Amino acid sequence: MQEIETKIRNEQDFLIIGHISPDGDTIGSGMALLLALKSLGKSAIFVVDGKVPEKLAFLEQYAPIYTPESCPKQEFGCVIAVDVSDKGRMGKAQALFDANDNTVVIDHHGTNPAFGAVNYIETVGAAGLLIYQLIQKLQVPITKQIADLLYIALCTDTGNFSYSNTDAEILHAAAVLREAGADIPSIIERVYKERRLGATRLIGRSLEHLRLAADGKIALSYILKEDFAELGALPEDTEELINYTREIKGVEIAIFLRQGDDEHFKVSFRSKKYADVASLAAEFEGGGHIHASGGYVRQPLEQAIERLIEAAEKKL
Repeated sequence: MQEIETKIRNEQDFLIIGHISPDGDTIGSGMALLLALKSLGKSAIFVVDGKVPEKLAFLEQYAPIYTPESCPKQEFGCVIAVDVSDKGRMGKAQALFDANDNTVVIDHHGTNPAFGAVNYIETVGAAGLLIYQLIQKLQVPITKQIADLLYIALCTDTGNFSYSNTDAEILHAAAVLREAGADIPSIIERVYKERRLGATRLIGRSLEHLRLAADGKIALSYILKEDFAELGALPEDTEELINYTREIKGVEIAIFLRQGDDEHFKVSFRSKKYADVASLAAEFEGGGHIHASGGYVRQPLEQAIERLIEAAEKKL
């Protein structure tokens, strides 16, 4: 952390990169760091390859969020990847990272190969906690906007502080952010309590597709691309659907597949107590945390399901 703090104080011009399919942690962490850098008189731009989820679009009032295509410049003094578990997770923004030798990686995924020139990787509940610690070391005042962003980062990657990665340090940080002005009621309403009609219908469709295996220890569900058009839903509406399979009594491993435009599937994995789904995801072009990971499977649906269940059974 000290080396990153020194680098930030010595550099002037920064690019911050989040991961593809941006979520609350990568957006909240990246934008909080951006505002902190600007408060130090630095120049900073935040880029993600992918559409900001509708429920988080209100954050764009705090600062612009650019795509790799719309990024207003291509050269920076320092590039910082936040909440990015490997280079491929930057998508098209990887070209901006690779074009710079002065790179920093700040991440909380245990599978991260430390691909930056300088790396700060700690397996905590959210990347937002690492950015919170960095902002404190930089002695940047936590404004209401920074507090909102960091709170979103913490709460979304801990299941609103309900997952096993929620520890005392994260809860203490959340309390400090609340005291600094984080609007928790508004954040929770926007992120967890509001749902479009199409997204609500998607819940029912995913439950129709529910399958159990291994005597009920594995639960799997999926959404096909035609479901989105039929139900008036968006791909981002699948973000929480895996929880409905994970919450079934007796389930240890939950698996959710979302079909993409290329006929293949993005896969999410969750476990409750003991199964290492990070190692499971590694078998499917992915990675992540022990209890929450993701990957891809490039096979027809039934073949993909068979392969996923067979691999998951070995983790029980």
